[in-house]
Amino acid sequence: MKTNVEDKLDRIADIWNDFIWDFKFCSSRIKFNDDVKTNYFGDILGYFKDTLDIIFQTRTAISHADKFSFSISFLQAIYIQQDFVEEMLGIFKTGIDKGKLKQDSTYYINRELRNELIGHPIRKFQDRLISSTLFSYQGKVDEIQYLRYHADNEFKSESKTFSISEIQERHEKFLNKYFDEILTKLRHILDEYLKGLEKLESVIENKDFKTVLKFTEIYFEDIFQSDFIYDKDSLIKVYNKKHEHQRYRNFIDLFYNDLKKSIMDKKKSISDIFEKKQPDYSEAEKIIFPEIEFPVDDLEQSAFDNESIKETYHYEIGKIATKRNSMDFGFFGGLLRHKCSNNRLILSELNHMEKYIHDEIEYYTSLRLICAELKEE
Repeated sequence: MKTNVEDKLDRIADIWNDFIWDFKFCSSRIKFNDDVKTNYFGDILGYFKDTLDIIFQTRTAISHADKFSFSISFLQAIYIQQDFVEEMLGIFKTGIDKGKLKQDSTYYINRELRNELIGHPIRKFQDRLISSTLFSYQGKVDEIQYLRYHADNEFKSESKTFSISEIQERHEKFLNKYFDEILTKLRHILDEYLKGLEKLESVIENKDFKTVLKFTEIYFEDIFQSDFIYDKDSLIKVYNKKHEHQRYRNFIDLFYNDLKKSIMDKKKSISDIFEKKQPDYSEAEKIIFPEIEFPVDDLEQSAFDNESIKETYHYEIGKIATKRNSMDFGFFGGLLRHKCSNNRLILSELNHMEKYIHDEIEYYTSLRLICAELKEE
């Protein structure tokens, strides 16, 4: 019961984090106002997760006080989730408002129960008593039972009984129904976005660099924040210098490769979100992996051989990428000079970085050429 609901909530969260939050093309299709930009939607998702356990876990009451406490938290959690769903339906512009929800029995039956028992156990209108309710001591463990006194019945005692499982099933139908509405809207947005990505791919193959940047700004602006000097102005300056030195040509090639790969990853992500299935853990538990024994001496020798064959540079590169001051560069750049003392290109680019340590374009285009030479990302 809970698993299916949680899976849909996870899909909504994935789309929010990977598309709505990162790309204006997607966020412009919903109510992405200043309130939503504070990421209070993230608070809604977190609160939703926390209250799912309260609603769908099986509880065994051992006393009237425990059952009383559970009934209140159970009905209040449902009420909160109904409010969250209403808010989400508005954010994603589904066209479903509170008026339409009030016509849905999966919404109003549980809501009225909560309102009568918890929201307004004593209800008045213009100082006139309308109704009052009181939890019953006679209800079973799997029921919520209460006594109701209402003006419509001349305040005669009425016993009301609701099965907890029926309340849960009704709420599950409510969540599934409106999560499906939200996912349908998000599917339309991502289908439209997918066409935009395919258009961008075509532009990359057939148009000039400035046109590529223009379409990237429309469909994939997140790439501009993904690395050093990947902003639009810096990229244009680097492109204009591409005939001057290998470092600039390499950087533009790197940007193209990153953009193409990122687009492919996003397209795959769209497919995965809507095509992924729940894993069958029962089958996974049946898999038995055979034990493989390795002689200790062979393992130690293999580890020693691998260490002696491959030398890495990512430590030094990571340091000079982030510590852009003369003292740090002198130390960590010196380590890289020592390792690459026979590589003229590396030594030349390190000199260039040191000379232009405060010029981001010169510094990072040289760094990326060093990375390409050493095959370090």
